[in-house]
Amino acid sequence: MAVAAPDAGRARSKVRTPLQRWLIQDLPRFTLLAILAIIFLAPLYWMVSTSLKLEYLISGVVQWIPNPFTLDNYREVLGSADAKFGRWVWNSVFTATAFTIVHLTLCVLAAYPLARMRFKGRDVWFWFILSSMMVPGFVTLVPTYQMMLNFSWIDSYHALIWPGAAGAFGVFMLRQFFIALPYELEEAARIDGANTFQILWKVVLPLSVPALVTLGVFAFMGSWNNYVWPLYVIQDPDMQTLPVGIASYSQRYQVEYGKQLAGTALAAIPVLIAYLLAQRFLVQGIAFTGMKD
Repeated sequence: MAVAAPDAGRARSKVRTPLQRWLIQDLPRFTLLAILAIIFLAPLYWMVSTSLKLEYLISGVVQWIPNPFTLDNYREVLGSADAKFGRWVWNSVFTATAFTIVHLTLCVLAAYPLARMRFKGRDVWFWFILSSMMVPGFVTLVPTYQMMLNFSWIDSYHALIWPGAAGAFGVFMLRQFFIALPYELEEAARIDGANTFQILWKVVLPLSVPALVTLGVFAFMGSWNNYVWPLYVIQDPDMQTLPVGIASYSQRYQVEYGKQLAGTALAAIPVLIAYLLAQRFLVQGIAFTGMKD
């Protein structure tokens, strides 16, 4: 009579059914992801839920489901006689878009020579630019404000677009991405008679779309959510951006939480749409950004 080998018996004992594999492998991962999703989404849900409550019913008592349900806060934000929400949206859209375009342009023009050209002091300049990331933004707040006064840019779009447009992080990110691109492509274009600008425009930039979109989303979100700088340089209510305009619902002795959160929920929609549209490029841009020197 044949006797089953011990190894064969152990091998059969290790074979798991699909249900066992799901319980052992997938269920813990799903549970952990569900807990993290609840932690991150709970504040967003609380924001939307509170914006749908009557103002006099908003208190310190936790009430996850609005009762009664109302859209009065959104009507007040969008349709009241003194509402300037549409103007704030336009100011934020225009300044964030212009800031993103200027930021990408300056970062590309700075990163490409640092990555693909050889000149004396190149590495020194790169580390000098990189070291500026260690300087807190509040340190340069007063000098930059004084510059805006000298340029007569207070209460203008210039003050919201140009300061901070040349960012060290963007230069670093694009430089690392440019370094990872193969040199053979540029050499082939140069043999065909292309100059440096043509190589940058027709060869390097088309290959760098993921990095450019990633940096563009970061720049747009940074400008869109910026609160401190517009608060200092914009005093005209018609020139205010969304963060400053929404904060105006908070007064010294009264805070209109419903209107504030309704405006915040509306202000988050463009950013969420931009992120969803650029999600594929964001993953590629972060994954393919090289780290070699």
